[in-house]
Amino acid sequence: MDEKITAKHLKRLAIVYVRQSSPGQVRNNVESYRVQLSLKRRAIELGWDETRIRIIQQDQGKSATHPGMRSGFDEMLQLVRAGEAGIVFASEVSRWARNNLESNLLVHYCAVLGAVLGDESNVWDPTLPEDCLVLGIQSAVAAHESSAIRRRMERGLQEKASRGELHHGVPPGYVCVEGKHLRKYPDARVQRAVQLVFDLFDQSASVYDLARQLWRQGVKLPAPGRPDDSTSVSWIDPSYDRLLDMLENPKYAGIYAYPLNRVVVETQPDGTIHKRVRKVARGEWDVELRDHHPAYITVACYERNQEKIAMNANRFAPQARGAPLSGEALLVGLICCRSCNHQMSVSYRSSGAITYACQRGRRQRDAVKDRCFQFRANELEDQLVEHLLQAVRPAGIEAAQRAAQRMTAQRAGQRQLLEDALEHAHYQADLTRRRFDKVDPSNRLVFDTLAEELEESLQQVEQQKAKLAAFDRDEPPRPTPQEQSLLNELGSRLEQVWFDEQADGRLKKQIVRTLVDHVYAELDDQSDEVVLYVQWSAGHVTELRHRRRSRKPRSTAIQLQVVIDSLRRVVDDEAIARILNRSRLQTEQGKTWTKRRVSLFRKRHGIVAFDLAEKEKQGWLSQSEAATKLGISPMSIHRLIQSNILTPKQYFPGLPTVLNRTELETDAVQRAVKTIRSHGSAPLPSDPKQLSLFATTKSQKGAS
Repeated sequence: MDEKITAKHLKRLAIVYVRQSSPGQVRNNVESYRVQLSLKRRAIELGWDETRIRIIQQDQGKSATHPGMRSGFDEMLQLVRAGEAGIVFASEVSRWARNNLESNLLVHYCAVLGAVLGDESNVWDPTLPEDCLVLGIQSAVAAHESSAIRRRMERGLQEKASRGELHHGVPPGYVCVEGKHLRKYPDARVQRAVQLVFDLFDQSASVYDLARQLWRQGVKLPAPGRPDDSTSVSWIDPSYDRLLDMLENPKYAGIYAYPLNRVVVETQPDGTIHKRVRKVARGEWDVELRDHHPAYITVACYERNQEKIAMNANRFAPQARGAPLSGEALLVGLICCRSCNHQMSVSYRSSGAITYACQRGRRQRDAVKDRCFQFRANELEDQLVEHLLQAVRPAGIEAAQRAAQRMTAQRAGQRQLLEDALEHAHYQADLTRRRFDKVDPSNRLVFDTLAEELEESLQQVEQQKAKLAAFDRDEPPRPTPQEQSLLNELGSRLEQVWFDEQADGRLKKQIVRTLVDHVYAELDDQSDEVVLYVQWSAGHVTELRHRRRSRKPRSTAIQLQVVIDSLRRVVDDEAIARILNRSRLQTEQGKTWTKRRVSLFRKRHGIVAFDLAEKEKQGWLSQSEAATKLGISPMSIHRLIQSNILTPKQYFPGLPTVLNRTELETDAVQRAVKTIRSHGSAPLPSDPKQLSLFATTKSQKGAS
């Protein structure tokens, strides 16, 4: 027994600390693990009973470079501080720690509480100056050695990355040749699936919109298969995170970038240290090599994708517009307060009002007031829609033709994916059949297993055939004459499409964002009007105005009878209740309207109920129906009424107007409609640099 070990030490625990720095060392350096476990025999030789030996090995695969990241070391230190440890073993000083903080802490507590430290051949008593000096020197050498090794490895990685040969993981759609060259995956099915993601995102408003399209089409994406085989591929359902990683990866644009991610060490309030992986912005890459390998998209397309993703960041980017959502407000993310340049937020009222408000005061604590101003935007957005439809109306037929071409290309791509899946199923069935044919039928154990696999593979083939047959039956290769006719009709009647109840609000916002760069709002105190300055993509500015406070008609009993008798010609009681509440008209008792209260009011005043057959017979039309019939917007109908060109028998300011077909057939109305549809002033100038809502024309492509 060593003279530094006393009976006091033998009454305490002998702790054997086992650690290896990385999971790779744990898997491959098995002998090192056994050598460290042999320290248990060393403790027995020094006089410890086997029952008083504790092995701590939960830090396997953890580095000792950064303090506060090892639970096993913390447990060992707690035993020393509690006075329960007599000796602490490790195969060498670097096993305890490779940083001076934890090494000195362990030596300090062992010296204070009378514990010793040992390895395979030595025992050190930290209360002795010479032993404490040796431990300090070895700890400093271990920390220096770790730092030197890390610097050498980092320099080697930097040198390899400068040549574009360092790859930490290969993205789907690529394969690494000879460990350093990226090439497209040789399977055409994999290439087409990856290309489909980027083609669809070019037509999508956001990453989530792209994910919905892929889910709806039942598309599966390639993913790495077996860890030991980089060429194997499995097919999985797309997810938002996976799609975002693909779209943000510059490798798909032929760009080699290093580093794409960087480990950030963060210290928590309790003193613990955590490592987090952060993506590196493009301007902070140490290495950027263009045209490094075959690309799926161009660099310009990659940059457009990054801009779209950044602008869709609702919370993380202060100037981002946010992804288009399904709400009715069209200017969300585009409209800013002109006085403070802060983006305005939107809220929806139960009355149907769309309200924008500048929340500058609530975001800045030193502001004098809560907000700059707020306003109701329904009428202003109606004016914007009228300008927008006037701008895109000439391109309606061209849009229909391009929609037909896009539909044809999309269906061809979907069918190609199904054909690829069928061909892959045939290959797997053929591969299983060849294995099955080589087996001796008398070897029933193997023969029966392969027979089951062959049956499953043949069933997969039949399922893929059924999917392809169903697609050919339900989806013709190109739009049918009925579909083409409908597209042409909708292209010539954009107002009908826009104001249809089933029109997608996200698509409307996407159209607005294509044509409108930004909008500034301010309040004109002199005229008490809200003014919108619409900056179009071509640079032209349109000014829109509307009174901030609109006067509502008083709800007297006589007015209510006339109003409800007029509205019941085109809508039922439930719709009448919504209209009256939206217009802030109350019952005679000062209450809000419900379907039952409208019905009781009608019966009490002898007003008949809504009848669809009677409506068709008499030719009654709502304002939106009249607009659809004339091929103009409801806002244009409103202006015709205000200009006395269209003179309905009953007109109530602030309420929907009920019209008759005969009122639309007058010469004055027809002339005005013809002027609106053919010679109305467009909000965009005739500028050759004007961006189109649709794809660039051949002449624009040639110019670029």
